[in-house]
Amino acid sequence: MHKILRNLSMVFFVPFTALSLLILVVTSVTTIYYDTDQEADLPRFGGQNFLWLIVGVCLFGFILYFFTKTHKKWLLPAAVCIEALLCLVLIFTSRAVAVTDGLTLDEVINAFDLGDYSSLFKGGYMFVYPFQIGYVAIGQIISRIFGPSNYLVYQLINLLSIVVSVIFLHKTTKELFGDDFVCDIFDVLSLSMFFLFSYVTYVYNDVWSLAPGILALYFEICYLKKHAVKDELSAALFLGIGCMLKTNLYIALIAMAILLFVDFLEYLLNNGEELLKRCLINLCFVVLLAVMAVCPLKLIGSIYAGKAGLSEYPKGVPSSTYFAMAMQEGEGEWGWYNGFNRNTFNDMDYDRELTDKAAKMAISERISEFSKRPLHAIKFYMRKFLSQWADPTHISIRNYELSMRHSESKSVFAYSLVYGIWSRIFQGIMDIAHFMVYLGVCIYCLFTIKKKSLDLPQALLILFVFGGMLFHEIWEGSSRYIIRYYLTLLPFAAYGISRLILFVSKALSGRKRH
Repeated sequence: MHKILRNLSMVFFVPFTALSLLILVVTSVTTIYYDTDQEADLPRFGGQNFLWLIVGVCLFGFILYFFTKTHKKWLLPAAVCIEALLCLVLIFTSRAVAVTDGLTLDEVINAFDLGDYSSLFKGGYMFVYPFQIGYVAIGQIISRIFGPSNYLVYQLINLLSIVVSVIFLHKTTKELFGDDFVCDIFDVLSLSMFFLFSYVTYVYNDVWSLAPGILALYFEICYLKKHAVKDELSAALFLGIGCMLKTNLYIALIAMAILLFVDFLEYLLNNGEELLKRCLINLCFVVLLAVMAVCPLKLIGSIYAGKAGLSEYPKGVPSSTYFAMAMQEGEGEWGWYNGFNRNTFNDMDYDRELTDKAAKMAISERISEFSKRPLHAIKFYMRKFLSQWADPTHISIRNYELSMRHSESKSVFAYSLVYGIWSRIFQGIMDIAHFMVYLGVCIYCLFTIKKKSLDLPQALLILFVFGGMLFHEIWEGSSRYIIRYYLTLLPFAAYGISRLILFVSKALSGRKRH
């Protein structure tokens, strides 16, 4: 990256480094767990088990040394096979069913199959949350092929998404650093993602959207390195699929658009020829990304509006209600979902204008309160940030337990994941992995700042994660939403750990010579 652009990139890279260091410090002294048999997501901060953490880090180092030194060639295939096998065990032992939003959407899909589009009308679920129409459309296809409420198919799609995500995160690591040793470390790190493996049973669109999001970022990285048109077209295609499933991926759209502009500036600073051509190409790609991210949902919505006999597709609850909800505290976790958006919409008889006014008034009142109590405002946003980013479980065990309440499974292993020894083992592994990931990320950041080695592909992913950090401070919070960003950090964690290993190896070899 050109010196001028690298200096400008520190505007987000330095704050990202500071926030990563904060997470590392907090995760080294505390952990987050969830009480069982609760009706809401209630993260609890508890003390870290230092002995377990130290032993786990040492054990991780031994495993890393063993696999990377003796089984390099087969490391990725072996890791993917182990992860897929564990996911299959979880699927067939838990016999999990849809719950909460997943269950409601399943009912919507079944109703649509029968020609009942009442949920699109005033007060219905799809009237309030119309952005779910992409998931519903895919659900209808699955229903017609495999039968209604076939949750096994949904979970197998989750499994496919997890496998594809691991493979392309490995490929992303290779593109970013070009170092097989770093890739080997990533492969070992991927084995510790027990939160992701337990989400294989989760009947919803979170896991489905991971693979297309990672694919979009991977191909964007390839384009920034090689400027092959096919890579940008692939990035646009997968971004469109990802946004159709999960609109949170608009953050990826913003990051990709910014880096395409920076790519043009890089070309301008280093090579003054054919500037107009490069500018037009990147501008066209920005437009293409925006169209692919936004238009599929609008098109699908128009089709369903026509089927329901509506003049237009519902606009849903105003986004201002999410911003208002993100500033509130109460019985649940601060800034997390508390029903304010839907309840306010209902109280205003589903009038968007009145609901928007009520939400903006709530925001204004909260800002006034924060201005009078600035220390409390800092405490609020610090707690909200850490409850999301310092959670090694990403609510995985809590959501697994929620689905098991309605499962017919008699598996001792499945229930042990909630109430027994396997729950403690999974929690412990996730604690250790979370610490190792942020340790590696912080080493990467400090090394990159010192060596001034940040390039455009690396900047893309860091900007994506930093954008997620900012967005979920002002939007509805949940550590489940952080999964895609955490996965994106794994290549950087692998690089940081590789630097640490090389440093320790040199130190030990130097001591032996003396």
